[in-house]
Amino acid sequence: MLWVALSWVWVNPEWLYGYITEKKGNAVIIDVRTPGEHMNGYIPGTDLNIPHYELAKRISEIKADKEKDTVIVYCRSGRRSTIAAKTLERFGFKNVFNLNGGIKAWIRQGYGLTRDEKGGER
Repeated sequence: MLWVALSWVWVNPEWLYGYITEKKGNAVIIDVRTPGEHMNGYIPGTDLNIPHYELAKRISEIKADKEKDTVIVYCRSGRRSTIAAKTLERFGFKNVFNLNGGIKAWIRQGYGLTRDEKGGER
């Protein structure tokens, strides 16, 4: 299910899970939590970890067409990703999706996280 809020869109965990597992698109998925939170586990398919408070100064790291490509953001509960969505809009991104309820909602739905080899998941 999708909810429109301003010009960015809320998505629920079921929608995001389907998007990722069915490879429905080529979105850039950004975890806007801190690096420490990210190391403890993140949503599979995440492309970048840029804390919401660093997003404006690291905007060039997002390799997406501002007019055409989709950028999906998430955090722990949805508060920081809302700030991130607004930041992305301010920088001209037209297709911004925000995970409603954040990673907490993702976990409540029974979806797993991934970790990298350095102690975090990946």
